[in-house]
Formats: sequence, C-alpha cells, structure tokens
Amino acid sequence: MTDWTCFSYYLLNGDDMRPQNKVKAYPKGFRMIAGDSTRRNFSIAGLDVKEPDPEKSLWAMLGQTKQSDLAQRAIGFNCLNYDKTPEGTLYRHYLPDKGYLDEHCPQGVRLELFFPSCWNGKDLDSPNHKDHMAYPHLVMTGRCPSGFEVKLPSLMFETIWDTAYFKGKAGEFVMANGDPIGMSF
Repeated sequence: MTDWTCFSYYLLNGDDMRPQNKVKAYPKGFRMIAGDSTRRNFSIAGLDVKEPDPEKSLWAMLGQTKQSDLAQRAIGFNCLNYDKTPEGTLYRHYLPDKGYLDEHCPQGVRLELFFPSCWNGKDLDSPNHKDHMAYPHLVMTGRCPSGFEVKLPSLMFETIWDTAYFKGKAGEFVMANGDPIGMSF
C-alpha cells in the first residue's frame, strides 16, 4: 500500500495594486473549484510544458497572463528529495515520468493546486463554479484583474504521494482519469 497525504493551506496574500484592500473572509455560501479534469495539454503560447517558466516579471510582456495561462501555471508537480534544496511551489507543471521519479524523487512527488483568489465581490457561485473568480497576475500573488478586485484568502491544496513504494517496478504513473502528464489535476 502506498502512502499519500493531503494538506490545505490558506494564505493571506494581498493585492499588490490595492494594499488598502484587506483580504476578506470567504462569505457564507461561497463555492469555487480549480483545475480542469478534461485538460490534457499545456497551451501557453510559445512554451513547452517541460521547460521552466520564464521569470514572472516577463509574463505580461510575453502575453502570458490570460486567465487560461494562469490556471495552467496554478498546477505543480514537485520532486521530493530531502537531501537537496527543495523545488519551489508550482515549479513543474507536469507529472514526471516514472523513471525520473524513481531516480530523482526518493520521498515521492508533491501535487499542488492553487485556487484563484480574486473575487467579483457579488456572486457566491457561478454555473461552472469558476467564472466569479480570477487569478492574480502572478498566480499566487500580484494584482487582481479589473472586475475581480475583492481579495479572498489564497488556497493551495497539495497531495504528497510516496511513489518510492513503486521504485523498480514496471509501469507508469497516470492520473485516475487516464491523464499521463497531470494537466487535469
């Protein structure tokens, strides 16, 4: 049997452009989801999912701050090797293959999902449970887009999966819905 652990983090990251606007509590009855269980590709223009993100300061200049781009950057798969400097949050946007995990990740892999934290201030929900929310321009921090000026707590959900249990065994890791690169997390 494998070990896995889930954690939820609530961070009080304010809006860089509106520091006077304090982070508000989630209102009663509020709902949202993050991620896309049907996504199977990484579609940020000009980027390969297996290449590191450009510096965040360049995203706007490169035209990579659409909400669909930020949602893809809100997914992370970090190799856990406690003998090395840890990879940063949302470092890698794809699930490494089993050979890489076996060789480089002795403590497993950490799957991360960052939720949007900018709210339109009026709708407690929307038909797809997403349209009333938006990501700040740097995913985890930054300024909220126009129309979504109310800053709510930043929520990050992480699952740590001890893949070492399967080291040396044949097979591959895929998401439960059949996604081999993890974009559907």
